[in-house]
Amino acid sequence: MSKRTISVLIIVSMLVGLMGCSGLSKKTSDFDYNAETDVICMDKHTVNFNELSVISYLLWDALTAQYSEVYTNPAKVFAPAFVDSEMTLDVYIKEYGLYKELLMLTAFSARFDEENTLSKAEENEIAAEAEAFYASKIKAPAVRFEASSDAAAATEAGTEASSVQEEEGKHLVVRIPDDVTLEECKHVFTMYKKARKYQAILRKAANLVISDEEVRVVSCGIVKSSDETAIRKFETDLKNGNDFFMLAESSEINELPNTQYAVTRSDDFPETIMDTIMELEDKKTSPVIFCDGAYYIVTVLDKFDEALSAKNRERKLEIMINDYYENECSNYIDRAKIYFNREGWEAFELFR
Repeated sequence: MSKRTISVLIIVSMLVGLMGCSGLSKKTSDFDYNAETDVICMDKHTVNFNELSVISYLLWDALTAQYSEVYTNPAKVFAPAFVDSEMTLDVYIKEYGLYKELLMLTAFSARFDEENTLSKAEENEIAAEAEAFYASKIKAPAVRFEASSDAAAATEAGTEASSVQEEEGKHLVVRIPDDVTLEECKHVFTMYKKARKYQAILRKAANLVISDEEVRVVSCGIVKSSDETAIRKFETDLKNGNDFFMLAESSEINELPNTQYAVTRSDDFPETIMDTIMELEDKKTSPVIFCDGAYYIVTVLDKFDEALSAKNRERKLEIMINDYYENECSNYIDRAKIYFNREGWEAFELFR
């Protein structure tokens, strides 16, 4: 199991917000938890704050691998979260990424345990991964993350991000307490293994089907103008053999930001224009179309771009599967016995 595969459950959906579970605070007296050391207990599956720091590290490590600029320019990478907002990077990552990761990790590993067990080989693999993590990140301070070759980059990032975080000198390095134990590392890695195996079960159970028409991508050209005289001349020039794209560029007729597009059924063009694009055959050009107060001409280069359609299918499937994951997780959380240590969560410091 590589570091990348164990790092996160649903990195692609990290930025979509919480699952309606924010403020989770069910409390009962029959849970086997320690209110001072534990952050969550879900149907007797407990995660303590030391283990949360390991989960945080794995999540942040995956983010920095996926977003190459996260160290040097976190404000740019996570810009949508900070527009007209005083939210800090700490809060954003913790509440919109780590919180979801913690809930899904706990819920899915608990669901796996209901009907499944790990093999001896899987347990040995987990132990080896956990021991390697413990040796490199906790037991040997000389090679701990903050003392690695990334320290300079982290320092630079901490300086550049200070205006976003409003905390001078804070480095973008996840805190891992010195007292994290090997057993705690093994517990986290075991939870990840179980959660990933349960996700594989869910993926098969989802049985999702998407039609070719739903994912079809059309490569086309679109010209829009509010000047009927200009677009009628454009149409005449096309009939005289001029190239659609060269003519659009040379005449500066187009009021759209681009001329060439890869269009799907869900794109934000007027319905009449979308219907025309989807119905045109390859290498065909429409007449002038008046729609929503403007004049359009469209031409189709490829009515079914196979490469782009395949990518669109993959993207849609992943979105649907992630939605399925979240619904399953939410349904389980709704009926599970849960203690969530909101006070301790608020005090938990994500970055050094």
